[in-house]
Parts: sequence; structure tokens; C-alpha cells
Amino acid sequence: MQCPNGCSIPMEKIKEDKIFHRNGEPIVVTDLTMYVCPNCGQESMPLSSARLVEDVLNGKIKSAGKFVAEKYETSDLFV
Repeated sequence: MQCPNGCSIPMEKIKEDKIFHRNGEPIVVTDLTMYVCPNCGQESMPLSSARLVEDVLNGKIKSAGKFVAEKYETSDLFV
């Protein structure tokens, strides 16, 4: 897959954990297939991964457990 930014180096296929939000709450999707450009860092999500994320966000896939993390609001840091 070629980089959408026009880099000459082909994008690399990786597995990655991503945080999304559903109803204002963070959810984590693990081992998501992504493509990343080794030159500029641009990420691209293939359609199969996008459909999977869509199913997760629409509640069609059962949760595998809970994820808890601290949340930081950047607007609170620069007052």
C-alpha cells in the first residue's frame, strides 16, 4: 500500500491497539490491522479494520473485558 502523502516507501502492515469513544466512554480495540508509513508516520486503516471498529462501536461485538485508565483533559493543562 502506498502512502497517501506521496512518500516513495511502501506502508508497513502492523497490529496496533487503538482507543475509540462510544457514548463518551473510551473503549480499546486490540490487535487492529493498520498500515503505517515508515517515512512520515501516516497511518491508514484498511476497510476490514474499519468495518470491525464500526461493529464494535455499534455494540455488535461483545466486550472481552474492562479497561481502566486515567484521563487527562488538555484544556485543563493550559489554563
